[in-house]
Amino acid sequence: MDRDVIAVVGAGSVGSVTAWWLARCGAQVAWIAPPRLHGQGVGPEAPGSLAALGVLMGHCSRRRRGRSWRLRRTAVDLWRQWLPLLGPVPRQWGLTVLCHQADEVEWLRALVRHRQGEGCPLAWRTRDDLLNSWPALAATDLQGGLWSPQDGQLDPAPLLAALAGAAEGLGVQRWPAQVTGLKPDGGNWRLQLQAADPAVPGTLPASAVALCTGLGAGPLLATLDPVVRLAWPMAPVLGQAAELHCPLLPSQGLPGPVVWRGVHLIPRPQPRQLWIGATVEPGNRSQAHCFDRMLELDGAAPPWLRQARVLRRWQGVRARPVGRPAPLLTTLAPGLLLTSGHYRNGILLAPATAAWTARQLGFPSSDARPQPSGNGSAPSIID
Repeated sequence: MDRDVIAVVGAGSVGSVTAWWLARCGAQVAWIAPPRLHGQGVGPEAPGSLAALGVLMGHCSRRRRGRSWRLRRTAVDLWRQWLPLLGPVPRQWGLTVLCHQADEVEWLRALVRHRQGEGCPLAWRTRDDLLNSWPALAATDLQGGLWSPQDGQLDPAPLLAALAGAAEGLGVQRWPAQVTGLKPDGGNWRLQLQAADPAVPGTLPASAVALCTGLGAGPLLATLDPVVRLAWPMAPVLGQAAELHCPLLPSQGLPGPVVWRGVHLIPRPQPRQLWIGATVEPGNRSQAHCFDRMLELDGAAPPWLRQARVLRRWQGVRARPVGRPAPLLTTLAPGLLLTSGHYRNGILLAPATAAWTARQLGFPSSDARPQPSGNGSAPSIID
């Protein structure tokens, strides 16, 4: 294989978007993406983050400035530009974040004004606004909610399938393998692969490597000689999610995806069906009481949700950086990029991550809208 190939390691949303975008930029890409086991993902054969619901919380983030906000805003802009290139991926635009604390109302209203001043169409909906249209949101302490028409939700399984198909159409070679070793090779890199398919090579030369591997990045870097250890290790955080049938859900349904006491409720195409998720459980072992508390909205679930029937459930582990904000976007050595640790925002931040990766490798990325700083310049989205 040509040494000018760029190796992208990772089967999730970040690896998928990165492989596709680098190929669109003109790179020769080898995508090392091991297949998921049947039934683990959101769909019957879905790869990627197993707890992902595809919620895009960009403009409605409470961050007003800094790296996190720049990444989120860039990502929302890029998804709007890139999705038409991928075909009919199921999506829902518009996200409602409910507020249940009276002392937060004025702060959130101020956030709305701040966002509007930046050109983001965030809005505040009063309690009456919400309940008059969607009685399913009834709660004794409901104060109102943020409405973000540019945020929303993407169905993870169809999204990843569309990205894989689009990448293949651009000539990306996808190797269903595990990377077991990594070492420098005369100014380039050499990856050691392990796969059940005998057609997969045992080694892969590459001019650059993008590690989009979550918790697998640390052990892989430890195979280098001399060993490279992450200055910011990543900890596992498990998430559980479920699909529900809600026969008592009022006919008006929900106003689209809703964040209710930190829990995501996602309407499905089938009548009175929802996705709900996802828990935040340190470690990689699920706990029944965390799942039950999620279903009960920590004791505040309305009757229609308390009477819901669980149709199926799933779980997955996210990688959360320790001692540094998510995600980790850094160049560890010439041609070795770490793009990992996205925690709960892998799907949201995937395009911003891919654009950053392309720039680091010398490919211009003009799709992101410039983010003005105080002196009128356009800083890097991760500065």
